[in-house]
Amino acid sequence: MSEEISSFADALRYVYGFTDYERSSTRRRDEMKLGGIRALLDALGSPQERFRSVHIAGTKGKGSTAAMIATALVESGRFTGTYSSPHLNTHRERYRLNGEPVSEEDFTRLVRDCRPVIEDVRSRVTVTTFDVITALAFELFARVGVEWAVVEVGLGGRLDSTNVIRPRIAVITSISLDHTEVLGHSLGQIAAEKAGIIKPGVPVVVSRQEAEALEVIRSRAAEVGVPLLYAPELARASGRRTVDEHHQEFELRTSLRLGGRPLDGSCVRLGLLGAHQVENALTAITACAALGEQGAEIAPEALLRALARVRWPGRLEIVPGEVPVVLDGAHNPDSVQKLVSAVRDIYPDRRVTCVFGARLGHDAAEMLHALRGYSLVLCPSTHPRTMPADELASTAERLGLEYRTAGSVAQAIDAARRVPGTEAVLVTGSLFVVADAREALGLAEATDPVRS
Repeated sequence: MSEEISSFADALRYVYGFTDYERSSTRRRDEMKLGGIRALLDALGSPQERFRSVHIAGTKGKGSTAAMIATALVESGRFTGTYSSPHLNTHRERYRLNGEPVSEEDFTRLVRDCRPVIEDVRSRVTVTTFDVITALAFELFARVGVEWAVVEVGLGGRLDSTNVIRPRIAVITSISLDHTEVLGHSLGQIAAEKAGIIKPGVPVVVSRQEAEALEVIRSRAAEVGVPLLYAPELARASGRRTVDEHHQEFELRTSLRLGGRPLDGSCVRLGLLGAHQVENALTAITACAALGEQGAEIAPEALLRALARVRWPGRLEIVPGEVPVVLDGAHNPDSVQKLVSAVRDIYPDRRVTCVFGARLGHDAAEMLHALRGYSLVLCPSTHPRTMPADELASTAERLGLEYRTAGSVAQAIDAARRVPGTEAVLVTGSLFVVADAREALGLAEATDPVRS
């Protein structure tokens, strides 16, 4: 066994020392297996069985929806853990206890304690970084006595390391084409992977979907004999309006009830911006109603408080100023199109310059096409899988777009602010670009001594 784990940096180096597909430039479907995570959890005494959970898959909105559900559970007095990926500025963000990242000390102790078990398992079975950190999350939640855990799928669903839990409800948010090299090249194929989290006896809540994806999800739910709660049929919003740079409001129309009390007609104040976040809120509301039948009674007032105060950094996050900066981790064409619409809604009369970077393997051409009309500043992030600026420039050139390049996200933001006539700056294309922007703008609460 190598050096002792005596610091947070040691703990990070250890967990990143396994096969890490978040950092790898290639990944194949046949490399995704559940043997490693199952062996780890068995060796740890099945910690995932010591708390109740909500399991969330989807291409878009799963992080925001997870944050809304987790905040509602916290507002209802339940000690709640949230496991999500990737993180923005510190690995600790992946493991939240009542909304707060795990401390450096607790994470270091957790890794140090679990290391002998992990080493024994890795001597027999191949385990990945995501297997290890998923097992660590479940062990942490069990140790501290989490009552409910909201668990976000890392990639896909069927073969994702998180798909070893037996949740009380499953949630599938909006599906679009993403990670096609692993999940498939059609909506139906990708939906089949996401629907792999549907298990017998576990109701599934589903966000608005394209017909092809919805048909696959309905088929899977029918196959295992579980109720499918389709949020657009159970809840809708009317009169949506942006209130300020941090909130929007809408009137809820629904037959759903919480604690036997009706929700219809409620004025919902939402701490996340954009029409797409309203769709996510309707999914979260439907999920909270379903949780009432699973032992997690959530009062209407607790839900409304949660939706008003929910925050999910890097998703239509606005940094105010003379030239405001909008941060959003949209990283596929559909998400970028929705983002452009949301920015137009927030700043209908402002000239926006866009800082854009992308991850290798993502569809930069289609994303850039969705950003046509903006002045562009193209840049790499600090992530090892970032797309070089010259590659982005070649794509923009081919599309006939107006652009300039910068050597880093920080430099790109400075350059964007200096573009003549710029009244707002949008930073998008990758969560890793947004992470660099938050650090450059002084928004990161913490950064890591070892980069993922």
